Amino acid sequence: MELEAMVRSHKLERRYGLRAQVIVLSHDGHSLDGIIKRTGMTRPTVNKWRNRFRKLGVAGLKDAPRPGKPGTITAQQKARVVQKACEKPTGGYTNWSQERIASEVGISQSAVHLILKHADLKPHKTEYWCGKSPDPEFESKMLTIIGLYMDPPANAIVLSVDEKTQIQALDRTQPILPLRAARPSA
Repeated sequence: MELEAMVRSHKLERRYGLRAQVIVLSHDGHSLDGIIKRTGMTRPTVNKWRNRFRKLGVAGLKDAPRPGKPGTITAQQKARVVQKACEKPTGGYTNWSQERIASEVGISQSAVHLILKHADLKPHKTEYWCGKSPDPEFESKMLTIIGLYMDPPANAIVLSVDEKTQIQALDRTQPILPLRAARPSA
């Protein structure tokens, strides 16, 4: 049952798990007072989630839209923020800051922050983890490897072997010492 999975989930926000627990306990025949005692919620809160579940099902356990000022940032502005974050900046800059993106697009820096967070973009981190490669064909090779992982050929296993200088097996600097009891050769 979906509700029981919500109750047991460690990744779901706690409030949704508690709301699902209210419904599961109700379904299992627990009294209103018993549900209040087990969840720590108030009587009006328990009744609210039970009624919302009756009307809307599992979707009723999510937060309803709240009243307030409607958003003023257009989809076009959001697209421009994402576009700016994904391209190289001009004017001698090496990367985009949220403040510069905000001034280019004409919105606040906090709005840029939220848009980039929602898109999981970090324009200040544009360098590769391994540094820039001097190989002129690096990008095409990288895309080929990524393509193998994203869409592997049928009946194939994709393996990656990489030499890392930090863990190379280097020649010994000391001779191997003779074996001793309870100490294997190193």
